[in-house]
Amino acid sequence: MRPLAAVLTVAATLLLAGCVGRPFAPPPLDDRLADLGYRQGAAVDTILGFDLSGWHYLDTRHLALGTGLGRAYLVDFAVPCRNLAAGNRLGYRSRAAGLRPGDFLVSTDARGNRLECPIGGLYRLDSRR
Repeated sequence: MRPLAAVLTVAATLLLAGCVGRPFAPPPLDDRLADLGYRQGAAVDTILGFDLSGWHYLDTRHLALGTGLGRAYLVDFAVPCRNLAAGNRLGYRSRAAGLRPGDFLVSTDARGNRLECPIGGLYRLDSRR
């Protein structure tokens, strides 16, 4: 009985080691945008008249931002932003009217932890339809 237990232990260890060697890779950004019905469009300098009530987390570097006017934008963060859960409040800190690269999206979680995420780039999201 002991040799069987030893063999099973070694087999389980090897199986787990194989799983650890492969990090989870999220689908490419284009696939995630396609799931939402969009594709990345041209870069924009400023977003005027935006509404932060409609946003969708894509990954730590990207956020889809919708507006009440039916337009949608892709926010590309300058560094990974790790505080963007669905239940978080989202605000912004801007140097001028509108939202521009160099401004910050501010994410606050349920505990009140706040993180400022610097915007590296903004892109229009075009409908795939």
